[in-house]
Amino acid sequence: MENLTPEFFDTIIVVVIIIGLALAAVRLYRDFTRPLPPERPVYPKEIEPHD
Repeated sequence: MENLTPEFFDTIIVVVIIIGLALAAVRLYRDFTRPLPPERPVYPKEIEPHD
Protein backbone atom coordinates (compact mmCIF):
# COMPACT_ATOMS: atom_id res chain seq x y z
CA MET A 1 0.00 0.00 0.00
CA GLU A 2 3.05 2.28 0.01
CA ASN A 3 2.66 2.89 -3.73
CA LEU A 4 -0.86 4.25 -3.34
CA THR A 5 0.08 7.87 -2.77
CA PRO A 6 -2.41 10.70 -3.32
CA GLU A 7 -0.63 11.64 -6.57
CA PHE A 8 -0.86 8.06 -7.88
CA PHE A 9 -4.54 7.85 -6.90
CA ASP A 10 -5.26 11.16 -8.67
CA THR A 11 -3.45 9.87 -11.76
CA ILE A 12 -5.60 6.74 -11.79
CA ILE A 13 -8.77 8.84 -11.57
CA VAL A 14 -7.65 11.13 -14.41
CA VAL A 15 -6.78 8.13 -16.60
CA VAL A 16 -10.20 6.55 -15.96
CA ILE A 17 -11.94 9.83 -16.84
CA ILE A 18 -9.93 10.13 -20.08
CA ILE A 19 -10.75 6.54 -21.06
CA GLY A 20 -14.44 7.15 -20.34
CA LEU A 21 -14.48 10.32 -22.43
CA ALA A 22 -12.74 8.53 -25.30
CA LEU A 23 -15.28 5.68 -25.22
CA ALA A 24 -18.16 8.17 -25.09
CA ALA A 25 -16.73 10.05 -28.09
CA VAL A 26 -16.43 6.81 -30.08
CA ARG A 27 -20.02 5.88 -29.21
CA LEU A 28 -21.36 9.29 -30.19
CA TYR A 29 -19.40 9.20 -33.45
CA ARG A 30 -20.83 5.78 -34.30
CA ASP A 31 -24.38 6.89 -33.43
CA PHE A 32 -24.22 10.04 -35.53
CA THR A 33 -22.59 8.42 -38.57
CA ARG A 34 -24.68 5.26 -38.82
CA PRO A 35 -27.13 5.01 -41.70
CA LEU A 36 -30.66 5.91 -40.78
CA PRO A 37 -33.40 3.29 -41.09
CA PRO A 38 -35.84 3.79 -43.96
CA GLU A 39 -38.70 6.10 -43.15
CA ARG A 40 -42.11 4.57 -42.77
CA PRO A 41 -44.84 6.22 -44.81
CA VAL A 42 -47.24 8.32 -42.80
CA TYR A 43 -50.81 7.33 -43.47
CA PRO A 44 -53.55 9.87 -42.80
CA LYS A 45 -56.10 8.97 -40.18
CA GLU A 46 -59.27 7.59 -41.64
CA ILE A 47 -62.10 10.07 -41.64
CA GLU A 48 -65.32 8.77 -40.18
CA PRO A 49 -68.42 9.73 -42.17
CA HIS A 50 -70.78 12.20 -40.53
CA ASP A 51 -74.53 11.70 -40.76
